[in-house]
Amino acid sequence: MLQGTMVPTRESAPATPEPPHGIGPVWLKSRPAGNDTRRFALPLAFRLALLRKGRAYVAVLCDGKSHAPTPDIALTLCDGAGAILAETRMAPGESALYLPMGTASITLAAPAGFAFGLFPRTKLALKLHAVAAGSFPGMPLAQRWKHAAAAARDLRGVHAALLEHSPARKAERARAYRIYRARFVEDFTTVAAPDPALELTFFGEVPADLAQAKARLAALVAQSDPNWIWRASLPANPPEAVLDWAREAGARDPRFRPEALPLEAAAMWGSVENGLVSGLPPEGVPTRDAVAMIRDAFARHPDCDLVYTDEEQIDARGEPCCGVFKPAFNRHLLQAGDYMGHLVAARARAIQQVGGPQMRHGTATRYHLLLKLAERLAPSAIRHIPRVAFTGPEETAKKDPHAAARALEEVMGTSVTIDDHGRLRPRLPLPEALPLVSFVVPTRDRADLLGMALRSLIGETDYRRFEIIIVDNGSVEPATFALFEEIKAAWPETIAVRDDGTFNYPRICNAGVAVARGSLICLLNNDIEVVDGRWLDEMVGLACAPRTGIVGAKLLFPDRSIQHAGVIVGLFRYAAHWFSHADRDLPGPFGRLVSRSNMSAVTGACLMISRACWDAIGPLDAERFAEDCNDIDLCLRARRAGYEVVFTPFACLIHHESASRGRRRSRAHRNRLKAQRRRMEELWGTPTLVDPHYNPNLSRQSLHGALAATPEGPRSPRTDAL
Repeated sequence: MLQGTMVPTRESAPATPEPPHGIGPVWLKSRPAGNDTRRFALPLAFRLALLRKGRAYVAVLCDGKSHAPTPDIALTLCDGAGAILAETRMAPGESALYLPMGTASITLAAPAGFAFGLFPRTKLALKLHAVAAGSFPGMPLAQRWKHAAAAARDLRGVHAALLEHSPARKAERARAYRIYRARFVEDFTTVAAPDPALELTFFGEVPADLAQAKARLAALVAQSDPNWIWRASLPANPPEAVLDWAREAGARDPRFRPEALPLEAAAMWGSVENGLVSGLPPEGVPTRDAVAMIRDAFARHPDCDLVYTDEEQIDARGEPCCGVFKPAFNRHLLQAGDYMGHLVAARARAIQQVGGPQMRHGTATRYHLLLKLAERLAPSAIRHIPRVAFTGPEETAKKDPHAAARALEEVMGTSVTIDDHGRLRPRLPLPEALPLVSFVVPTRDRADLLGMALRSLIGETDYRRFEIIIVDNGSVEPATFALFEEIKAAWPETIAVRDDGTFNYPRICNAGVAVARGSLICLLNNDIEVVDGRWLDEMVGLACAPRTGIVGAKLLFPDRSIQHAGVIVGLFRYAAHWFSHADRDLPGPFGRLVSRSNMSAVTGACLMISRACWDAIGPLDAERFAEDCNDIDLCLRARRAGYEVVFTPFACLIHHESASRGRRRSRAHRNRLKAQRRRMEELWGTPTLVDPHYNPNLSRQSLHGALAATPEGPRSPRTDAL
């Protein structure tokens, strides 16, 4: 489950490639059910999986004779006794389908000749299915199992991307979230001692609807920590019943103070001289432990000046349906929009030190204030509480982003563009004296791949101040050396450095960096294809921005699905490319796949690092990480030294991953990789590490931010530090 704000960019599901080795679904047996319908019985394995809970599956609907897509048809989902559990319609081809608990059969409003199938969901079941259903001609059993496992792994990635943002997955994760919520929401019990410096003042309007107004005050009165004040702005021309209620409620409880205040709550944040300040959005209420966790965060961390929390959304029936689980402070994501959400609190003194809120920004008043605080405060003064502290409906009405863009322009001093979905992109001006970029490209033969990479680099890149350093690790083919001469003729700022040692990626790259002249170094695989001329301007602009040490690009597989959109450290006990195989336009949580975003690590396949950062943290570690983990280790060392690592989707390239050396690995190779992973675990504690740009409420066994069964790390207030 992607627990976060999701903004779809396409109506249709992402296109999926042909299944590897021809692995189709488990085709269900059917029989006539009357009135031009057919009933398909679920195999026993699927029925057992649905005994205790509903699940989302990838289903396939087609003409059983030609396997051509069929028209959209009605499906009736029934239990073992034939009782109807749900009715739905299914689009042609592959679709995500939610099967309720107890589903035993599916009736299709279609005549004979139609086929219906389901893919297994679990890793083992899909692998077994791949062995049985895949096409592996002439392979012995052991080799067949190995290739089936690889094919099943790729298929799981494709299926996960297809399922993730479907209505079927939404239904599945709503059920999972309600189970999770019963144990891990409103479970904070600490209450900080009364202290004027920790008194929390809320600003927010009184709803014009009397029932909503009463519910909002009731949520505050029910707080486990009573140290709050609500300075409530009355609506213009309020209903008489609301006005009478507000007067009576204020008389009963002096903490409730209805006043004639601006409806934009953040405009009044500067009026508090001491203590803590927060806002109450027009809709939704804080959880009963919200005040307690906010005050406790400031009490435990005297250097903290700004806090924000996780939250949850409710459906049309008012039932909690999903959590919105956020990263720790993320500077570049904040510059793309206000991801901090509904419940944000700050110390009054910090607000005053940045000049207070500026009402001229209207609906973007709070956003402007947060941007100013983010620029002034040290990252250690901004903390995220990874606990749900606010409940509200999903925002369906789009806010006008132009006010936010003007606020960002004022703070950053640069122009800002707005995309079709309201996300912001500040322009990053290049230095007047353009820095030299040194491309370090390791290679061994494969002139076809290297030629594609270098010709596209030279021919497609608009930014022209760069040099190419080819580090040749033992090439022997004449075509390779002929290519070197061709590239030198096409781009005179090219040199080839020879390295005849065994393959050791860090040593090879370090040799290239040693002769590089540029103030910016870009490690570039020999299987990267440039397809966008402005990509290097984006990378250079980011690398020259204050605080930045490393920049990573967005990489796509040849089928144009996502190969790299940033690395989440700690996934699967090590690190992983989140949303691998997802549709290239998928926005991801808070739009992070299509916006600049701080990360803890990016891939070394296309990694730009400033010379200052390289010199400060040292080269790639050729001793411990000869083949694997070296790029992640480099990024983590940069983060530990205080540099920011930034992912940008505005530098997008094609990565023909591992094409140069292939994906087949010997047993000795696999053992070397395992040893390097163990060293990484020992050095950085990755088996238990929760990436600050991830969330402890999310599973570290998921590429798509699925909700964990239980929290997988501390839920105490955290900074962006590792």
